[in-house]
Amino acid sequence: MALCEFRAPGKFLFGVGALAALGDEARRFGRRALLVTGRRAMAEAGATDRCLSLLADAGMDAALFDLVEPEPGVATVDSCRKTIREHRPDVVIGLGGGSALDVAKVAAGLAHEDEPTRAFHQGRKIDRRGLPNIAVPSTSGTGSEMTNNGVISDRERRFKASIRDESLIPAAALVDPQVTVSCPPFVTAASGVDALAQAIESYLSRFATPITEAISLRAAEELRAALPDVVARGRDLGLRTRAAWGSALAGLGLSNARLGVIHGIAHPVGVRFDVPHGLVCGVLLPAALEFNRPAATEKYERLARILGDDPAAYARRLLEACGLPARLTEYGLAPEAFEAIAEESLPSGSTKANPRPVTKDDIIAMLRTIA
Repeated sequence: MALCEFRAPGKFLFGVGALAALGDEARRFGRRALLVTGRRAMAEAGATDRCLSLLADAGMDAALFDLVEPEPGVATVDSCRKTIREHRPDVVIGLGGGSALDVAKVAAGLAHEDEPTRAFHQGRKIDRRGLPNIAVPSTSGTGSEMTNNGVISDRERRFKASIRDESLIPAAALVDPQVTVSCPPFVTAASGVDALAQAIESYLSRFATPITEAISLRAAEELRAALPDVVARGRDLGLRTRAAWGSALAGLGLSNARLGVIHGIAHPVGVRFDVPHGLVCGVLLPAALEFNRPAATEKYERLARILGDDPAAYARRLLEACGLPARLTEYGLAPEAFEAIAEESLPSGSTKANPRPVTKDDIIAMLRTIA
């Protein structure tokens, strides 16, 4: 086995009430903070004001950047970096779903760089260590609170990819299931199946190790216990807690073992057809599980024991139980786009981590099952 490396947030606080520690955690880095979040959801849920109040109570001078859109673009990160230059925070806090966390992480990581975000999106390396970031997720899906990357889109180039650097790993992750209670049913469902796809792909990955396999399997077990019930009973803190555990563990698994062909395909599909990332991953899960079956027979047996059914069959049933479509036809996904999507998917690091080698024809065959 090659040298095994394992990465995790500098500090991980989990449980109902974990958000109360935000002020104390932020104060470890200084007296000025920038809170990064989306445009409405966290404000309407009262979470934005709660965070600002906690920071004020801790003696922090906090500014707010609340312009993060779904599937955020390089321009949004540039705007956030401008706010960082103006406010000069000691720490950047991401509050919300994966979009808000990713913008906070990337903007913090690039805080001391001069080049625009697009340059780093196109492969430029981060030379100057940026600011520490704290992640407070409001969904159980992306696992961004545990990872060293931020997924950003470049709409002019119709390209979506990760900006990756060790400095992007959160200095602290505060996972409070209470914060996820306001998450609406569709987002709960899409983010939940995304987390499950991440757990399964990191478990099957070519780069999985004994430690990541154990983490990814436990993630799948927690998500199996929460889904689909948490979609219908979103105020059930027990279900929200299990979903939050599953998402965080899946994030820890993928951060160390990578993913697979699902996530290789999901980025070009999402940016071309404006499909929510979690939905793309969930819809692709049955086809990818069928494709990878010959390469991971023993692992499939373990997954079947945890899921209570053949993995591919379980994934198909789960989509229906969560009220999600089995195809993306309504989003405009059509055969004429398949070849371009396949060509963009093949170079992805996720695709390269897939347990079974993937060809362009394989990707096109999977796309046919969801169009």
